[in-house]
Amino acid sequence: MKEFKDKVAVITGAANGIGYSLAKKAISEGMKIVISDIEKAALTQAEAELKANGGEVLAVVTDVTKIDEMHSLAQKTIDEYGAVHLLCNNAGVGFYMKSTTYAWESPLEDWKWILDVNLMGVLHGIQVFVPIMLKQDFESHVLNTASMAGLVPPIFGSGIYSVSKHALIALSESLKNDLIRIGANVKVSVLCPTFVNTKLGMSDRNRPKELTIEYEPNPDFDTTVKGAQGALEKGMSPDKVSDFTFQALKKEFFYILSDTGLSWKKMVSNRMDGILEAFKENKDLKKLEAS
Repeated sequence: MKEFKDKVAVITGAANGIGYSLAKKAISEGMKIVISDIEKAALTQAEAELKANGGEVLAVVTDVTKIDEMHSLAQKTIDEYGAVHLLCNNAGVGFYMKSTTYAWESPLEDWKWILDVNLMGVLHGIQVFVPIMLKQDFESHVLNTASMAGLVPPIFGSGIYSVSKHALIALSESLKNDLIRIGANVKVSVLCPTFVNTKLGMSDRNRPKELTIEYEPNPDFDTTVKGAQGALEKGMSPDKVSDFTFQALKKEFFYILSDTGLSWKKMVSNRMDGILEAFKENKDLKKLEAS
């Protein structure tokens, strides 16, 4: 999407963090915005701040895990602005909390909560908004906020979160390929930030009561949790991520990597090298079996 002025952006998870910064950036680009979040008080405050900065803003409390609420978000967007040009599927929850443990110890409640938000929440956005974009038949764009955790081998303790983000990368790739196949005027990007100074580590504040259980954190992961919390506090600013993201959207990048440090590149490379080595090993084994 080369031009943003006077166009409409819908941003989930917009009450704080990257979502809020994307909203500020969209306004600076001359867009009308619809912000949504599950936190009513925080969303109301964000709406007031954005309007005070001259933004044309509609705020809609939305739980992305409930597709009927996503349909309501879409209807309110169309009723207010008549179109949607940019969909930012940004709502997500983190993992460095009590659920940071071994995969076989993770309660099913943790799996359901994180996958419901990080994967199904995005899928709901796609299923609700993409048909609208296709009917509009003018240039539009879907931005899915994933993570570098979806591109590198799972970091110790990140089990459920990494699964959700790897799946989100695949979903985004699938969406892109499907839209290309039908010749749609809808582009797709997937944002893969590393550590950003947000409230991701405090995601439990929005956890559904029915998926909340009491259990003791695993002490094996104390160092991991503290390290991750420190990395988030020292992480990149959300504003820097959103500024770079809009530059990348203008160039229609698919993978948007806000941190291109060599350590992350090496981790991605090691993962790919391991997969390619497996091709060689299995090919060599088949040769041995045939001899």
